[in-house]
Amino acid sequence: MTSQRTFAHTRVLTLTDEVVDHAIGMLGSALVTRFGQPGAIIGIANGGLVPAEKLAAKLVTSRFWVAARHNATDDLYSQATGQVTTDVTTLSAALEGHRLPGPVVLVDDICGTGATFDALRPSLHPLVAPDARVLTVTLCLNEGSPIRPDLWAWTVGDWVRFPWEGHLPGGQPQEPLPLPRRINP
Repeated sequence: MTSQRTFAHTRVLTLTDEVVDHAIGMLGSALVTRFGQPGAIIGIANGGLVPAEKLAAKLVTSRFWVAARHNATDDLYSQATGQVTTDVTTLSAALEGHRLPGPVVLVDDICGTGATFDALRPSLHPLVAPDARVLTVTLCLNEGSPIRPDLWAWTVGDWVRFPWEGHLPGGQPQEPLPLPRRINP
């Protein structure tokens, strides 16, 4: 059975670039303090690309990307399908037979159910050093997710619109997410 994301359907939570940048700074500091300097950052296309780029720049670390698709649509309040397609060929080609040193950080904008992380982990094992730990980092964690990333900034119970996404349909009540108070867990 596919886990379901939790949506209150009361408002769309929004983030500004400035709030995201602040959260990335906090995530980067927590990452280094708790796990050490990462050997590589991997963004999950599409939502994880911007946070991964910002995190890699902050930590002066190599950045790569992989593709994964979980949602059937990008419509508001769409539930997880449970079917995740992944593609690590671009990462594999970029490595030219080398393996990434750890820790390796897999980044997405939100962990809705954790299925994307679960689907990608086995695909990454041949591409990371045998002793490298693969960590997961997101800006947001949906409270309905049974899987917890290693680090995240906000726990949310409604749809989130990130600054790199398109505009919201008209008439949607919005609520900005405040600066994070701490990094979880």
